[in-house]
Amino acid sequence: MESLLGFLQDNGKVFLTVAVVLGSAWFLYKKKTRTSYKPRVCGVDYPRDVVMFHALRRDRLAPNLGHFCIKLETYLRINKIPYQFDGTSMPRPKEKVPWIEYNGVTMGDSQLIIQYLEEEFKVNLNAHLASKERAIAWAVQKWIEEFTYWLNVYTRWVIFNDDMFKIQSTCPKYMKIPLRRKVESMLHAVGVGRHSKEEVHAMMVNDLKQFSGILGGWKYIMGDRICDVDCAAFGILSQIRWCTPSACPGNALLQGDELRNVTDYMDRIRNEFWPDWGDIISKAT
Repeated sequence: MESLLGFLQDNGKVFLTVAVVLGSAWFLYKKKTRTSYKPRVCGVDYPRDVVMFHALRRDRLAPNLGHFCIKLETYLRINKIPYQFDGTSMPRPKEKVPWIEYNGVTMGDSQLIIQYLEEEFKVNLNAHLASKERAIAWAVQKWIEEFTYWLNVYTRWVIFNDDMFKIQSTCPKYMKIPLRRKVESMLHAVGVGRHSKEEVHAMMVNDLKQFSGILGGWKYIMGDRICDVDCAAFGILSQIRWCTPSACPGNALLQGDELRNVTDYMDRIRNEFWPDWGDIISKAT
């Protein structure tokens, strides 16, 4: 005990300096993210008749580290909706990404945005599905978005936090500790954070195998035609396969041949709707 006290006394200034630096970084981060959103003027701050798609900035691992950002951008591409990407940080509605601006309308939440765009552009990827098929597709989508998503968040920003900050280019290094603490709080609230890392790894592997079973030999989740659920699934799975450290069992599973139908499915979507994928990530800083 005496040696411990002596160590603390000798290094007190160092600990104080570190605490001040981390505290200041966290304060600036919170201040920046809590800035109230003020609607911009269409035709002045952004062009008319083009969806201003706001997301996290481009990353060297994938066009975006945001699961729902990839989901929405894939949707925009499939439907050939004209959009302009904006990865700059600015106040946002609902304090999350992605969000859009379109002809005076500002909206957050990827699913609400998709519903709005369906009406505005008269598109519907689920139009060919029967009512029961739509319900099944919705159930699969919500499972992936509300469970598999959180498993990946836990994996990337808590379990492999150090490795994640080494391979990605979106989040600055000073955010490592503040981001981890914030994510841990969120994960504990939703329940996933109460599990051990071994349990989370097992859950992730199980989710991927279950998804493989659902997909089977189909081209897309609901058959030969792509649907909304495929945008959501690609958004989540892309982060596990291309944007998660290789030490993650889920990532390892998608790097091998065991779930070949899943990786072929992902390659199919990327090749058809993201022909510029490689070009985008090569230009990310």
